[in-house]
Amino acid sequence: MKKKIGLALGGGGARGLAHIGVLKVLADEQIPIDLIVGTSMGAIIGAMYAQNPDIKRLTERLESFFTGHDYESLGLRFVVPKNDQNPSLLTQLVQNIANRIVLNIAQSRAGIIKTERLSEAIARLIDDGKIEDTRIKFACAATDLNSGQTILFDKGDLRRAVTISSSIPGFIKPHKTNGQLLSDGGITAPVPVAEARQMGADVVIAVSVDPQQISSLEEPHVIGIISRADMIRGRLLSRILMKSADVQLIPALGNVHWSELLRYKEFIAAGEQEALDKIALIRALVSEKQPLFQRLFHRKS
Repeated sequence: MKKKIGLALGGGGARGLAHIGVLKVLADEQIPIDLIVGTSMGAIIGAMYAQNPDIKRLTERLESFFTGHDYESLGLRFVVPKNDQNPSLLTQLVQNIANRIVLNIAQSRAGIIKTERLSEAIARLIDDGKIEDTRIKFACAATDLNSGQTILFDKGDLRRAVTISSSIPGFIKPHKTNGQLLSDGGITAPVPVAEARQMGADVVIAVSVDPQQISSLEEPHVIGIISRADMIRGRLLSRILMKSADVQLIPALGNVHWSELLRYKEFIAAGEQEALDKIALIRALVSEKQPLFQRLFHRKS
């Protein structure tokens, strides 16, 4: 019996665009992918590819989104950090006021960005349809804030599932359904390796896009400290989950903020390079798991 090859695509906002580079190499090298499980940005990229396994079309669709009004309507340009190493006194004052405003908003709202904006963005990237109808078997992870459990969407409305999986806590309000309060899958399953096994994968190729290096906090404020603590927790959990994968891909992305989507070309290139660096290992594992006739056919091709 042919062993199933599964991809576990982790969350990480803009850094998750590195998944495209990984998918490109796997397609170029004719590595068979039987199923994909994604979290957050991994769910978005995974769903796009599962619906239509065509890297060129996927990339063109993303580029069209980033250069159009749809990206601007998300309001992420107000979230992207400014790398000003020597801010003026006035800049510091403005930042302090902005932080206070955010804190006031946080006390009265469940999210900064409207859910409708995320849903509209995902509708531009993913075709309408059901999870069961994707060309490659697909699922995505979310987190129930009431129970603390990972919820795996493997059937139902694809766009809705991906929207929930990528609802970043604090930025997109949680989704209430059947007594559950559903939020970003990255809270409990930043790299859904176990979920890929649950879906039937015998060999799991996992991609983590969490930052491997972090810079020192300069003059930290409350929001910065909380954000850093959450990032450290998430990175540690990702490393633990990655250990159970058969292949661990960790693209070199540096210290990139999750909102820097317009740097997508850099991230795609980083994912491509990491997959190329590990292609010998991937080939060996796939060959070990494939029947003899498939190995011979692949060598001839």
